[in-house]
Amino acid sequence: MELPPIARTDLDGPIAYRVWDGPQDLTFLLVHGLGGAHVNWVRVAGELAGLGRVVAPDLPGFGWSPRAGRATELMALRRWLHRIRAEIADGPIVLCGNSLGGAVAVLEAAIAPEQVAGLVLASSVLPWVRGPLPHPAVVGAFAAYDAGPLGEALVRARLQRLSAETIVRIGLAITTSEPGSIPPDVRALQIDSVRERQRDPEAARAFVDAARSLLRLGRRPDVAWRAAEAIRCPVLLLHGRRDRLVPAHLAEATLRRMPTWRGRIWPGVGHAVMLEAPGRFLAEVGDWHAELIGRGRRS
Repeated sequence: MELPPIARTDLDGPIAYRVWDGPQDLTFLLVHGLGGAHVNWVRVAGELAGLGRVVAPDLPGFGWSPRAGRATELMALRRWLHRIRAEIADGPIVLCGNSLGGAVAVLEAAIAPEQVAGLVLASSVLPWVRGPLPHPAVVGAFAAYDAGPLGEALVRARLQRLSAETIVRIGLAITTSEPGSIPPDVRALQIDSVRERQRDPEAARAFVDAARSLLRLGRRPDVAWRAAEAIRCPVLLLHGRRDRLVPAHLAEATLRRMPTWRGRIWPGVGHAVMLEAPGRFLAEVGDWHAELIGRGRRS
């Protein structure tokens, strides 16, 4: 896989990102999830560049962007995304967020809607409603993250004692429905990103702070719904029926409450639709872009 080189800018510390060149009148800004990195988007970024310039950053504390003392709670990550957007993106933007990155993108679109032409939520964190719980392993892990100093100690021990290969293997087993469908070169990139995090002494703190802020948001669905209802741009929601972290009934409930949003829930797909089903992801985004984004920008 040929990738553009990693570029870096300074926003109170290093921010790493890649840029795929495309039409300059629109930028796709891709936001990774908890514990992820920009490499989670590599199966779709090159093709998205046919529609616009593509920028995929690593948020502070993840991938190749060390925490460097920066806050990583949800609202802080929204502010970092806003600064990244101002620094390396220009003109109309389509925000694309996976998992935690979806929540960050929703907040950014709600709080700073200027030039946000659209929002793509790929296996995003969504407002909580009653129904099936996430996978027991996920529930147990987040309970541990929320357990005071023990949570950070557990994450630090995992980063220090497990190999990057093992961390990626476990992560794909939870986040994908068919781990074997992820190509070896994409796995290798994810392993590299974990190794980079293992070099950051603040990586565990970054992860736990972000995870705990997600839990706080989960306890306040009213706040999450207000943010969603404040969005004025077109929204495309793509979700997997076999998502073990964000159960599919949350996507269904969101689409019922937000009837102007377009959505697809795919059988046999887990928590990383852009990794597991890149062809379907690209086709859906392309149709949505042509129907809504392109039409809105021409009018």
